[in-house]
Amino acid sequence: MDIIGKSPIAVPVLILGKIAMVGCWMFFVVKKLSADAMLYDSAVTQALGVTVSVAGLFLVILSLLHLGRSASVGIPEEKTELKTHGMYRISRNPVYVGGFLMCAGSCLFSIHFLNFLLFAIAIAVHHLIVMKEEQFLEKSFGQQWLDYKERVPRYIGRIRSINTVRNYA
Repeated sequence: MDIIGKSPIAVPVLILGKIAMVGCWMFFVVKKLSADAMLYDSAVTQALGVTVSVAGLFLVILSLLHLGRSASVGIPEEKTELKTHGMYRISRNPVYVGGFLMCAGSCLFSIHFLNFLLFAIAIAVHHLIVMKEEQFLEKSFGQQWLDYKERVPRYIGRIRSINTVRNYA
């Protein structure tokens, strides 16, 4: 399978989102070069930031391994299969969750307004990507996708309705 597929959103917006995410991750280096520019700093926020970022990186790697040869950037041109195992049993988008955790860790480690702005842009753009990818998945996999979508949250966690909770009691 080709690793580069079709962009699900306008390419300039996609590029903006990718630059924002990588820029956020780069704030680990920015802080080392200009620690005085940070709004706040402590050993606790640094330790939390590193921990959250490493957890995010681990999640990205594990999720990509679970995708196997299906891993691609964008919407694949070839026929593919719906992945519902491994990390994809917990989240429909664990790669994005991992990337967001890496950004959140960066924001804890390097507390700066620009870092928060980059994180917000990265989340907004990648959420648009997810929404477009979900349209593609519904068209491609139909009921299989709808069943999976019902079982597994888009990102993490799920608020259960009162009726669902009663069924478990």
